Amino acid sequence: MTKKIRGFLLPFILLCIMFLSGCYIQSEKGMSDNSSLNKVQAYHVTFDNSALRTYIDVYETKLLYMDISDSNADFYIYNFQDGSNKKILSLENFVLKGISNAFINDTLYFYVSLDNGSDLENNLYAVNFTEDTMYVESKNLYSQKLIPLTNLDDKLVSLQGNNLETGNFSSFMETIDGEKKTRQVTLSSGSGSQGLEAENLSRQIIYITSDNTYLYAIEKDNSDSDMKCFIAKYDKNFSFISEVEITDLLKKYEITSGVGSFSVFDNYFSITDYSNNTIVCNFAEGDNRVALYKNDVEYVRDHTDSSPDKFLYKRNTNEIYRLDPGTGKVQIQKLDLGNDTSNIRVVLSYEENLLVVKQPNLDGDKNEDVYLIPKTMN
Repeated sequence: MTKKIRGFLLPFILLCIMFLSGCYIQSEKGMSDNSSLNKVQAYHVTFDNSALRTYIDVYETKLLYMDISDSNADFYIYNFQDGSNKKILSLENFVLKGISNAFINDTLYFYVSLDNGSDLENNLYAVNFTEDTMYVESKNLYSQKLIPLTNLDDKLVSLQGNNLETGNFSSFMETIDGEKKTRQVTLSSGSGSQGLEAENLSRQIIYITSDNTYLYAIEKDNSDSDMKCFIAKYDKNFSFISEVEITDLLKKYEITSGVGSFSVFDNYFSITDYSNNTIVCNFAEGDNRVALYKNDVEYVRDHTDSSPDKFLYKRNTNEIYRLDPGTGKVQIQKLDLGNDTSNIRVVLSYEENLLVVKQPNLDGDKNEDVYLIPKTMN
């Protein structure tokens, strides 16, 4: 890989890698010795900090994480119920893991980039939590490097793209169904077409997500000197439904350094840029009412969408925010999880549980505490 490619990818690698790790693991079920937690079932495990770690996702009471050493990545599943910790795959020449995860039933999908010597090799991996296995689902064949991925109507949908001979970059969707059949899909928005066959590519797709019913795309219009941005909504057949312009909104709140993540839930959307500025906004027609705007805040994606309340957290603090989509009210969720000695590194969600990773704020303590707790706990 050239130095140019590595230099370009370094900011993204830093965004994707969480500095959490563990060789020694000490589990604690129920947490009955903590007075603030003894009324509910919860789990606590301590990891010894000795390598680079990314906490990827959680399924029921199983946690998927990744340890990185030099250019090797080891993937593990930790089971809170029985305390087992199983290595499921090791990858050499690892570069980065994609930010987007997508669940279909008990299987999680995400892209991993490997160094093949001259370029990045981007493969779609699957983790089956019932069988505790990890394997390559498909290999990417396109120019797109950082690949947003989502689930729509039990199909995987990824944002792909190719460089054209004209010098333009053409964006399109690729779907993978339950029989592993792939299909390219072009989107036709309210004011133009997208795809390989379009000669005048006025719209560029920046990011995609789904609420499991509809596909949403952040699209940038470069047809004139004033760049405009939209969130376009499509049905499960990729037919255009509507769009909302967000140009002024992004400028007002300085969401200007590229889209790092994008989520849609209920009647809200959340956008985080690569400067870690996050905005949560109502889709209200003609309004775009802002519910939250903060730096270093991240929306906690729940792939099951089973909880009526939505959560966000502020990194390196003890602030977890609960958003009531019905009222738009945001409140801090007060959790006594070693707040005097540690800060939040990451929060994950599955159904009615939150997984909270705490890092020590004392220089001499290298242990990381991981809690799997009910969302209703106060």
